[in-house]
Amino acid sequence: MLLPKSQLKPQHKSADKLPVSVYYITQNEEARLPESLAKVTGWADEVIVVDSGSTDKTQTIAESAGARFVHNHWQGFASQKAFAASLCRNDWVLDLDADEVLSDALVNNIKERFSTSIADDIAGFQMRWVLSQPYPEHPFRYDRPKKILRLYRRSKAAIKPEKDSNNDRPQVREGRVAFLKGDVLHRTLITLGQMEEKYLQLSSEQARFLAAKGRRISSLRLFGEFPLKFLKYYLLRRQFMNGWFGLSLSIIAANRNFMRLAKAKELQVLAQIERRKSAEAAANKE
Repeated sequence: MLLPKSQLKPQHKSADKLPVSVYYITQNEEARLPESLAKVTGWADEVIVVDSGSTDKTQTIAESAGARFVHNHWQGFASQKAFAASLCRNDWVLDLDADEVLSDALVNNIKERFSTSIADDIAGFQMRWVLSQPYPEHPFRYDRPKKILRLYRRSKAAIKPEKDSNNDRPQVREGRVAFLKGDVLHRTLITLGQMEEKYLQLSSEQARFLAAKGRRISSLRLFGEFPLKFLKYYLLRRQFMNGWFGLSLSIIAANRNFMRLAKAKELQVLAQIERRKSAEAAANKE
């Protein structure tokens, strides 16, 4: 039975909320998701959590905070985030991971920016992204901040949904990018073992992506990848300032970059062997 219009729930944003949809991608994030959600649920018009198969309390936590919880089979970071963005009802979207927490200063600046009209040519806002200590006594003390685009208009920017791609940054199609003061605190660090597991998944997905694209990987590139990436993390990104922990983190990160290439080359070699076997088998049947 159709309800009279007076009883239908309005689909527009709440009067006291900003016209922004916040989206997350998650899997087993009961430990880190609550802190991140607490920074957005009070002012964002909509929060969407796209989950790839959590077995912990992630769904309960998300729904208790008023978020819409959706399951989607994992096909890589870029595809998952593009799918999450497609579910949003607002043009303005904020892309967050469960291990990312907005600083109070950034929240206040977002509210202030949306309190007045935003120029039509602005496609989005960059913000400072800082790797953050899991707790004050942790040996990780310093990280070189980056500027990343996380708050953007879907009509002017989008993430390209490619299987196994980890290029999950929105690409601007038109307009300019402005800057908002304040930090996105990236609480990705828990333990070195946890980082190894995360990078194992990343290197395997990146390898499949590179192999599918037919990227040529030379032996020279393989020999140079680990030492060059280690120097990048340890010296250029100043992980030496974190002592033994920075050394360990640089080695793990450099190894992830090396293994994505090594695994991709292995996949290409194995595919060549299979093609040759198939060709030989077909020739023997003739």
